[in-house]
Amino acid sequence: MKFTCLSENLLKGLGVVSKAVPTKGSLPVLSNILFTAKDGRLKLSATNLDTAITFYVGASVDEDGSITVPSKLIHEFISHLSPTSVEGVLKDGIFHLQAGKNKSKFNGTDPTDFPELPEIPKKSVFVEVDPKEFASAIASVSFSAATDESRLVLTGILLAFSKKKFVVAAVDGFRLSEKSVDFEGKAEGFSVVIPAKTLVEVARIFSSSDSPLKIHLNKEDNLCAFESGDVVVSTRIVDGEFPDYKKIIPAQSILTAEFASVDLHEAVKLTNVFAKEADSIIKMTFSDKGLIKLVSVSKELGENNSEIEAEVKGDKLEISFNSKYLLDFLNNIKAEKLVFESNGNVAPGVLRIVGDDSYLHVVMPIRVQG
Repeated sequence: MKFTCLSENLLKGLGVVSKAVPTKGSLPVLSNILFTAKDGRLKLSATNLDTAITFYVGASVDEDGSITVPSKLIHEFISHLSPTSVEGVLKDGIFHLQAGKNKSKFNGTDPTDFPELPEIPKKSVFVEVDPKEFASAIASVSFSAATDESRLVLTGILLAFSKKKFVVAAVDGFRLSEKSVDFEGKAEGFSVVIPAKTLVEVARIFSSSDSPLKIHLNKEDNLCAFESGDVVVSTRIVDGEFPDYKKIIPAQSILTAEFASVDLHEAVKLTNVFAKEADSIIKMTFSDKGLIKLVSVSKELGENNSEIEAEVKGDKLEISFNSKYLLDFLNNIKAEKLVFESNGNVAPGVLRIVGDDSYLHVVMPIRVQG
């Protein structure tokens, strides 16, 4: 193997694929990155067996070959180089790197020990989406995915395709987030559940891409692949049936309140100072005087009362929520104004963005005694 590339291009590729390197693993080779020089291209690959990332580095390849090199070591080394040309050569199982006056040798391992990487399925359903819109959609729902793996399907995010839009949705039994996104292609009726952690990483990787994000879906191979520019991320599909979350979205409400997002965000952050020491409970009172009052009481520390202005329509309502759930929502959405809807103090609360019908968030209330 022999190739030449720019150090900054190599560093970028290493930074991307290293996201698939597990922090702990039973197979030592998974701590390595696979270098493959073939067909005039340099390919970097890493996997944790659930997710694989491949990055194609712009390079001049003089001789084909492959080797795996410890991820942490090679990444740290390249990160300390000033921008320069790097030459990589494989001789007798040793990976030699030369950058300017620096010459290094890396003890790699046989590439045949590296797990076989999934290929993009040839018979896959294929769609295209704006990568920035996709990243924004994932950010707006991923916090609602479960972290407890006792129900594995709830740790994933649903991608459900209709004619020209697809929905991304996450639910953990206490809250639900749903966002619809436009796409190009034919995938009507197709749906998959992808691990939320993987989709968060996919969103980060492709959020700045200028090329369309291609999504390849193949249930037969239990595989989904995301491709844009020089990067491909392949991941397993989560087994299990995603819950019919539409059933928990209230069909009507006895109260609606419209208010500035920043006002609620500030009030919840202030009230949470006490709420996090009091079972994370915030009581919200909606009055016909155009106010929403937020209260949290800690017997040990004290209490906080905050009020925000709102356009309130309907019956007076007192309802309590988990402050963490409210903050997760407010920290991850971009909106000037929000609408809150509820059908009673034990009914789910629905939060929508004014002027944006593509998004909704549902949060279950807390029943407070006394």
